[in-house]
Amino acid sequence: MRVLNENFEQLVNEVSAGVGYFDHKNIFSQDVTEQYIDLEARLKAKKELENRYLELLKKANKISEILEIEKELSILREEIESQEGQFNYLKNRIALSTLEIRFYIKTPNNKIGQSYGSKMWHSIKSGLDLISSFFLGLLYIWPFLILVVAIIYYFKRRKKI
Repeated sequence: MRVLNENFEQLVNEVSAGVGYFDHKNIFSQDVTEQYIDLEARLKAKKELENRYLELLKKANKISEILEIEKELSILREEIESQEGQFNYLKNRIALSTLEIRFYIKTPNNKIGQSYGSKMWHSIKSGLDLISSFFLGLLYIWPFLILVVAIIYYFKRRKKI
């Protein structure tokens, strides 16, 4: 869940109210100041370079010069757009906090308090499942079974001769 920073503490308190036990509760922050400043500075420098290219484009006389400058501008524009996307993502991460909540309900262990008859029925069902699995396994290996029978038959016939 994404929540405004000023509402984070209040939301954590509201969610925690009435909860008697937490398996795990971890609140941490990540300092992105250096990343933010670095990205902002690189973006500013690339925009200044873009402005210089635009000025050169206005002064260019030859078509080859214009094409070369436009090629460089295109590459630079892609880099600027990519960094602006990263910058906007970082600003969003700074403005909003992420809250991850996992709820679950503990269920009683079904083995405790089972009657003897219920345990017997469960064992019978498990046995039938085992027999079913055995026969399905035989179906998977039927070509090998035919091969083994053929080899045994061959050796028995050979022994009689």
